[in-house]
Order: sequence, then C-alpha cells, then structure tokens
Amino acid sequence: MSTCCGPTRCTCRLKAGPGVTVDGNGSASLPYVVSAGAAEPTAVRAADTATIDTEITGTGTTADPYVVSSAVILDPAPPGGGDQLIQSGPDGLSLECADVRTCFTGGDGIAYDEATGQISAQLSDGAGNAVSFGTDGGLFVPPAAPPEVGCGLQGDGTAATPLAAFPIAGEQPWADDWDCDPVANSTLKCDPSSGALWTPPEHASAAVTIQQSHPMGTPTVAVTTGFVTVDSSAFAEGSYTANSLSACRGISFDTAFEGHVQVSWPANAQFELGYAIQINGGALAVRVLYGVYANGPARHERHSFGVSQAAVLPPHTGYVVRVYPAVRVIAGSVTFQQWITDTNLIAVTR
Repeated sequence: MSTCCGPTRCTCRLKAGPGVTVDGNGSASLPYVVSAGAAEPTAVRAADTATIDTEITGTGTTADPYVVSSAVILDPAPPGGGDQLIQSGPDGLSLECADVRTCFTGGDGIAYDEATGQISAQLSDGAGNAVSFGTDGGLFVPPAAPPEVGCGLQGDGTAATPLAAFPIAGEQPWADDWDCDPVANSTLKCDPSSGALWTPPEHASAAVTIQQSHPMGTPTVAVTTGFVTVDSSAFAEGSYTANSLSACRGISFDTAFEGHVQVSWPANAQFELGYAIQINGGALAVRVLYGVYANGPARHERHSFGVSQAAVLPPHTGYVVRVYPAVRVIAGSVTFQQWITDTNLIAVTR
C-alpha cells in the first residue's frame, strides 16, 4: 500500500458495491474504510391466479426461511358441462389417454375405437362400393373397367368413342323418309319398368287353299219346305285357331268358298241351289247361288259359284266358318252327281 498510496499517485481505486460503503481516500491520514450497511428487508408477497393457489410460510431468517408453494386449481364443473379429466397427484398433473377417448365419436366416414383410441376411415358395406384400402393404407378406388358392350350398342364408353346405339344402316333423319310427327308415329318405345327398348310385335300372314269333294253319293231331293242341307256331314270349313298366327295382334280373317256342282233334274223341275253358312257353331243362313224358276226340259249341268266371309278378330280369338251344300226344291226333284268346294283362307295380322 505504501508504494501505491504514498506521495506518488497510483491507480488504486475502490468502489462501493450494493450493501457496501467506502470512506476515506486511501491516504495515511484518511485511509479507506470499507463497511457493510444494513440492507432493506426482503419483502415477499403471495399472489394467486385463476389456476394457481399460492402459499408463503416462514419468516425469512436462516432458521426460518421463506417457503413459497403453489397448488393447481382444478375447475370441478367445467363451463362446457363435461367432466374434469385432469388429475393432480404426488408427481404432478396427469391426463391419461383412456380418460380422453370417451370424449370422441366417429362421424360420417369415420370409424373410432374407444378401447384403443384408433381413428380410421369407415368403408361402406353397401353393394357396389368400390372404395378399399390401398397398399399404402390410403383410400383407393380402382379404375373403372371398360363397359361390356352388348348387342345393339357400339363404342367403349370413352370420350373418343362413347357408348351409342348401333344402327346397322347408320344414321338417318326421320324427315328423310317421313313427313309426320315422329313422337306420335314412331313405334320405338322404352319400357320404364325394365328400361328395355321395344317395338310392336311383327306382322304375319298365312294363306291356304283346300279342295273337298263332298261324299254325298248321288242323292235325289224332292219338293222341300224351304232350304235343306243335302247332307249334314258334307261341309267345307275355314277356321282360325286363336293365337296360332300371333299372340299379340288381332287378325283379319278371310274365307272364300267356290262351289262346283253337277246336278240333273227332270222336265218342269224348279229349284234353288246355295250354301248354308254357319259361323262359330251358330244358326245356318242360306245364300242362294243358282236357281231354275220356270218349267223346261230335263237337264244335266255343272255350275260354279262362290261365297265369302270375312271378319276382323281381336287378339286371342278363334273363328270357324262352315258351308253346307243346300237346296230348295219348288217342283219336281234334283239329283246331285257331285259337289266340290275349293276353300281359300287368308289370315293377316292387324
């Protein structure tokens, strides 16, 4: 100190820190006096918050120091109305995963397992669902397979070649052939119950010619009261069996009978020849086809004549027409050598 603090000036300096005072200038007559002053007493105050309850114990001395402790405040009735799940234990606050799992539920498209806490996508088990889990665990929809093209269609369903009807003769506007309303006159329709396209049943027709020689022998018929059939077993028949040509459409049925008769009669005989027509087993109605009404010589002749019957039949309807050789003898007698009938049948769907 003598060297530093003697007559020669030195760089020794003292500075008081907190709680310390320095007096003097370091000279022999006024040396430094360093002393520690009494510090201000330490003030400690406990302050609570909404989540912390704070407590201070002790007096702040070495023997009884201050002890500051805090307890967490847990709301017993959360404002949302749920249960308080946070627990306070000897090792601190805790919240178990199992306690939280019951708070979650799975919505649409989500599967949730409360036991494990696993959340996953829920796949619908509805028929035709193509969504599945891919190899990477993500949702996967396989690319759609090209549609199978059935009869009457063309194209593969792509934008380049979309599915379309397959008209064998190609496309053609309705107006190229018809000048009527297509909505009112086209026969192509769609069945709403099946989605199938349909057109009316096809038309059909049939025709046949039958020749019959009636096995009457050579009967002689004397004067009659009105017309009589020559032989009830001698008849020509034209019939249509229901649904034999079409089970859907009505039928236009035409029957034509052409008779060839060979008869002889004595002098002064008078008579009429005809067909007795019967429809569907009903009463006989005679149509006169040839007659001799004046006295004359004995004769032996062949004559031809015809009669026809037509009808329009609704679906599922049959029809039977029979013709019997008939005669009305006014005077004398008539002998039949032969009676032949050619029967022409024509059936056409409507």
